[in-house]
Amino acid sequence: MRPLLAITALAVLVPSCGGGSSTITERLWVSGVPTDPKAKISAFATTRSGDDKYIGAFFSGSVLRGGHDVFEWHAEGKDGAKLVFLQDGTTRHLNFETCEPSRGFDHCILVHGDPTGAERYQSRKRWQVKRPGRRSAATLVQDVMIELAADDEELAAALAAGDPDAEP
Repeated sequence: MRPLLAITALAVLVPSCGGGSSTITERLWVSGVPTDPKAKISAFATTRSGDDKYIGAFFSGSVLRGGHDVFEWHAEGKDGAKLVFLQDGTTRHLNFETCEPSRGFDHCILVHGDPTGAERYQSRKRWQVKRPGRRSAATLVQDVMIELAADDEELAAALAAGDPDAEP
């Protein structure tokens, strides 16, 4: 099953609610965990490419249908970034601020300028993105969500609900 996202890297430090810090880069961020296969979410993930550049993608949709937009990430200070979308070369400037995470999440950021229209994203401590190797940026978010579901029962249940081949 590969119906989900792709994302880039944001080299910004975001203080977590526990007083520590979490990087925006190399982490899966979601607007929410889907409650059923048709529930729409926005998500992004970021990773460092082989040449110390960051690449990632936004995803918007459900487990059953959605789309992604792959971009390069260029940090602009500690709470901003410029994204260059690979499809057409357009740019977008984002600004970040921290927020209080909801129950079940460890990190929360507000993303101003998000092209999906979402503003609030959350993440869990264990949702770190490994370097992609030869993984395609277009399937980065999908691959990351599937890998992270191995250690996250709620995420696994949400993904399995949309997979006709999943065992009950």
